[in-house]
Amino acid sequence: MLRQSIDLEQTRFEFPPEGGEIVVAGMQELDWSKANYLICKIETKNEWLVPLIFRFYKEQDEYLQVTMGTIPQTEVIVSFPLSALDRQKVFLPRTPGKLKTLISGTGLSKEEISRITIGTSKSFQSQLFEIKDLYLDVEEPEYLLPDKVMVDSFGQSKWKDWPGKTNSESELVTYLNQQVGVEKKFPSEWSAYGGWKKKQFDSTGFFRTEHDGSRWWLIDPEGYAFWSVGLDCVRPEIQGLLEGLEKQYEWLSETDEYKDMYYQEKDLQFVDYSIANLIRAFGNSYREKWNVMTENRLIEWRINTVGNWSSGDFIKNTKLPYVWPLKDFPGTKKKIFRDFPDAFSEEYVAEAKKYAKQLEEFKDDPYMIGYFLTNEPLWAFAENVNLAEELLEKNEILSSKFVFIDRMRKKYNGNIERFNQAWNVSFNDFKELLAPLKKSSTLSQQAKDDLEAFTRELIYKYTEVVCQAVKEIDCRHLNLGMRYAWISSEFIFEGSSLFDVFTLNNYSMVPNKEDIMEISEKSGLPVLIGEFHFGSVDAGLPATGLKGVASQEDRAKAYRYYIENAATIPSLIGAHYFTLYDQSVLGRFDGENFQIGLLDVCHKPYENFTNGITKSNERIYSVAAGTQQPYTHNAKEIPRIGF
Repeated sequence: MLRQSIDLEQTRFEFPPEGGEIVVAGMQELDWSKANYLICKIETKNEWLVPLIFRFYKEQDEYLQVTMGTIPQTEVIVSFPLSALDRQKVFLPRTPGKLKTLISGTGLSKEEISRITIGTSKSFQSQLFEIKDLYLDVEEPEYLLPDKVMVDSFGQSKWKDWPGKTNSESELVTYLNQQVGVEKKFPSEWSAYGGWKKKQFDSTGFFRTEHDGSRWWLIDPEGYAFWSVGLDCVRPEIQGLLEGLEKQYEWLSETDEYKDMYYQEKDLQFVDYSIANLIRAFGNSYREKWNVMTENRLIEWRINTVGNWSSGDFIKNTKLPYVWPLKDFPGTKKKIFRDFPDAFSEEYVAEAKKYAKQLEEFKDDPYMIGYFLTNEPLWAFAENVNLAEELLEKNEILSSKFVFIDRMRKKYNGNIERFNQAWNVSFNDFKELLAPLKKSSTLSQQAKDDLEAFTRELIYKYTEVVCQAVKEIDCRHLNLGMRYAWISSEFIFEGSSLFDVFTLNNYSMVPNKEDIMEISEKSGLPVLIGEFHFGSVDAGLPATGLKGVASQEDRAKAYRYYIENAATIPSLIGAHYFTLYDQSVLGRFDGENFQIGLLDVCHKPYENFTNGITKSNERIYSVAAGTQQPYTHNAKEIPRIGF
């Protein structure tokens, strides 16, 4: 038996704006042990992204949630590998018709599935989709798509028009050539680095932090107060998946002139219409012209920091402060949970030393503010994760297990009976903890306490090893921390004292002052926001991103309210907007296709948005110093489209 069909009582689903779910009937007839994939053929009817949500329930109403995005208004095939029920993964690779996949909730086995529901999340309007087939199978399906052109020759959506859409190559070329020669300068009261000349401290020749008695500041190399208004992904590329989607693009060049619009990563092929549009306008000199155009734009918008994941070539050829993401965070072959390494192993120490060497080329650059160790570690996506419990569940022998056993032996004075009584177990020797032990935090309150204490120790060691390695190479630049997605556990603060700045990404309509101040107090550090954004569906993409508003005018209001109110928080030293460009219509490597950029794929700014950005950024120092009040007119939020 290979394919097992799942009969649905209905195939057409219409959910109200508040979303909802329905229970899939006939679950008792399925043999999950003989299946590897849940496969669905679906067509969403709305022109924006409609999340397809599967929930796999245990008997006690715990569930694993799988959220999938699909290309709108197109029949697509998506699948979920049942091996991912263990929640060791947060995201899954793309397939042609499927966009992003997000896994959350409680892990379970196939045998524990008691029921499945199908549904969707909140939206600003009703959501409609049709499920044309649903079944279990052993083999992964073919992800065939209909022959339907969805993207025009400039990389824009074919299914929609909007003000500012590029209609011809001559229009594109004329516009871009007009942008190159417009030189801009920062305001006269700003320093060469974009700092504020009205407030000066001691200069060290590099960026640092200082508390002036009222608030935290970054200090630029000349000694001027600096509040970091940043922009992430300052690079010309807009990555779009090509593999399996070739027939969905109106134009694909086969000439050598446009070879740079194609590239391959991790066995997947990508196409880049942003690069193609630059080649149309500037030929072989497109990167040099883009550098000049973009530097002037950032200065015009009063952006004083080149944010994460930006072009190294742009950074080297311009004079703007920047932050830098270190790549390939050290790991170990055997993991404790998701991407969390065997932190007490010699392997981890050795990998950390190799990783730190990449700072060699940056250590003398005064324009570098600092570096990020990693971005949104996946282990920290799990709420209140007990890493020590995950460690004890492993069948592998890890160095951290031996350290934990040593801690228990010392705590209980080598007396196994005392340990047994405390943990409610019956071991003959502490070494029996080397064998897999399931759900050990439920054995007793003392077991839970011991495990949480060692979880703190694991996270501290994880942080300490890396922080020591990078400081040995570069002691001049700021260690900007881990860029956590959110504070999913108090344990995250373990080791944060080894950073110079605590960074987290903050997708909200405005940062919560009390929360930011609490993070600063617990870490003992100033705080930097690494990402925030606002998107709309009034332009050419089907998703708003993680915060949605109704229009480009509302995006300007939302930015102004966010950034100016952020600047009033005494422990915040900056906030970086994500990103310079909109994402690709048919999705980037992980499927995101958000309308979040300052620029579209044809390099045109959303002027209502960028005008608002400029107004607030020009005021940022007077607002941070308290001599001007922050902007007060926030935009109305709509339910986000995207995840």
